[in-house]
Order: sequence, then structure tokens, then C-alpha cells
Amino acid sequence: MATGDSSPSHFELPKKMVEFLSEKWEITSFHPPQVESLPIVLSGKNLLLAAPTASGKTLVAQLAIIKKLIETEPGSRAVYIVPLKALASEKVSEMEELAEPFGLKVGIGIGDRNNENSGLDDSDIVVCTSEKFDSLLRNRPKFLERVSIVIADEVHLVNDASRGPTLEVNLARIMLEIPHAQIVALSATVGNAQVVADWLQAE
Repeated sequence: MATGDSSPSHFELPKKMVEFLSEKWEITSFHPPQVESLPIVLSGKNLLLAAPTASGKTLVAQLAIIKKLIETEPGSRAVYIVPLKALASEKVSEMEELAEPFGLKVGIGIGDRNNENSGLDDSDIVVCTSEKFDSLLRNRPKFLERVSIVIADEVHLVNDASRGPTLEVNLARIMLEIPHAQIVALSATVGNAQVVADWLQAE
């Protein structure tokens, strides 16, 4: 792809999405990490996107979700795993803005209290912490059935002594139980990117 071809219209995105990006978010060109990674995720392949903070990793993940739920596997659902409750609320707001024009519903799961969970059964996109995702897998055996794409934000935390094991088990279960599901892992600080990518069978 030529360097001048960084406009959203040059990528395999739904036409409505291209219009949304330019009109609502005023995005008329993508950053280099996005230009490089979007063809991979939009074709349905697993990806580990290791790039600096503020380079647009989240947008790549969001566009992969919309592509999957609108064009590739309509009727399926996405899971967006984040490490912190505060981050989950932020991602839900962003995701709702992007999902609304397509009639997609966003849910959240971040704890055990009722006010920390919404739309877990009927949402198209569920944003949750790693711990809540683990709980969902244990308590709702059919939760993974419709899942076609999983985003693992801050995937370097797989190496964290306290939170790493849960994230590692979650990703291992996804690969084992729904091997067809696309995994998009994001990190600004992963040191051994190739090793993690190999484990996730990702580019």
C-alpha cells in the first residue's frame, strides 16, 4: 500500500464506517501503525499490535469489531477485555459512539454488583475486565458460543504476577474452545512481542 493511501476509504471498511470516521470523528487519514495493521485485522487474522501510546491502537481494535459484526459474521458478538474498571467505562463510551450507527448494543461487565454489569446477555459487544470475563466463562457456559472476536487490551499484563495468570487462562480458553475467533492483542510496552504473537498465532 502506497504511503499516500492512508485514507479510510482505501481500506476494506463498511462505507457507512468511512463516512462516520470523517464526519463524526474527523479522521481522514490513518497513522502508520494503523495503516500497517488494518489490512491484517480486517482480513480476519489474529494480530498483536505493539505500538506507542496514542498511536491509535484502540481504533484498530474498534474497526476490527465493526467489520466482523457487520460484514464478516453478522449476528456474532465481540468481547473487549481491559485490565481496569475505570478503563472499561471509558472504552464503553467510545464503543457506543461507534456502534450506535450500526444498531449494535454495548454491554459492560466489571464486577459482582448489579450496577457493575449491564447487557451481558443481549449485547453485541461486551467490555469487561479479565477477572469478570473469567467469572462469565465459569458461570455462563454458553457465553462464548456467539463470540467471533476478542480484544485483549494491555496484553503485556500477562506477565504481571497478580493479574497475569487470569488473562493467560482467558486467552488460552478462547484459543482452545473457540479457535475460529479472531484475537486482537494491544500493548504499548510488550518487550517480547514475537514470543507473545507466536503464542497467540498472530501476526
